[in-house]
Amino acid sequence: MEMRFDTTPLKATSTAEGFLLDSPILTRVGVFPYRQTDGTTRYELRPPEEVFHPETLASLKAKPITDGHPGLVNARNAKHHTVGVVLSEGRQDGDDTRGDIVVHDTAPIAAGKKELSTGYTLELDETPGEWNGRRYDAVQRRIRYNHLALVRAGRAGNARLNLDAADADLIDEEESTMTTVKVRLDSGLSYDAAPEVAQELEKLRGQVGEQMKRADAAEARADSEKARADEATGKVEQARKDGQAAAASRLKLEADAKASGVEVKQDMADKDIRVAVIRAVRGDGFDVAGKSDAYVEVAYDLARQEAVARTDSIGQQRLDMREQPRENGADKGNDRGGASAAAARARMIGNINGGQ
Repeated sequence: MEMRFDTTPLKATSTAEGFLLDSPILTRVGVFPYRQTDGTTRYELRPPEEVFHPETLASLKAKPITDGHPGLVNARNAKHHTVGVVLSEGRQDGDDTRGDIVVHDTAPIAAGKKELSTGYTLELDETPGEWNGRRYDAVQRRIRYNHLALVRAGRAGNARLNLDAADADLIDEEESTMTTVKVRLDSGLSYDAAPEVAQELEKLRGQVGEQMKRADAAEARADSEKARADEATGKVEQARKDGQAAAASRLKLEADAKASGVEVKQDMADKDIRVAVIRAVRGDGFDVAGKSDAYVEVAYDLARQEAVARTDSIGQQRLDMREQPRENGADKGNDRGGASAAAARARMIGNINGGQ
């Protein structure tokens, strides 16, 4: 939704109460210029089917007359700006729109505001073209009037309609020195404003933008610091877990080594302990030269399995030796008992030799 302000001279008569009555021309059809913030001029067509649309003309009735353009007028701010009212709907007069008005507070007129400027919302059709031989960049659709303002003089950006002049639809020399710029609010409302207003708005927007940039930068720094802190915490936690796992692994390695009869010194590396266990189980002939750590670990695991198997076998043989007299009976002779013990020892020696 866009907003525009079009201007025409005020010609009024005074009532007995001092009010001003008039039926002025408020606007007209045609192609009108609107100055842009970059200094260029945009031309927009107000076609007859839109200017004289019944809903467009009806939207003039009961609208407030204001002291200057306050922006969009509504029930919350009307009493602060209203100096009169539009009495009738708009009506077509050739290519013009007329309406009946009354100005109750004439102070703005006494102060030099002797022209009228309509404030209205619209929808822009961005289709360019030509109308009566004049080029235009867009078409104004769904024109709905919001207020009628008393202003000092029409500005180029307001498409001033001075119908007493032959060039009413053109920018004259006086207007060319009083340009306005289009201001678009964050709400989507767009209207023409004095350059100083636009400059102040842009200044405020710039300040807000800088504050947002600083806030974003501070947030980014905070996020980065938090990420680094989380990473450091994660590394500390992982290091603690790794340390615990390494300590547990070392304790188990030392316990297994002692079980294999290996004397462990505190300065021995894990690999050296594994090699010592392998040699204790398989003999001193185990050659570690050129062997990778993975090879040594596999050989160590096999040696530990052999050691456990031997321990289990010896234990079973000892159990057999203790139970042999019970199996033979108490009445059997010492010779046979001695033979059984000798046989058990022989089996044990055979198992040990076979394991090597």
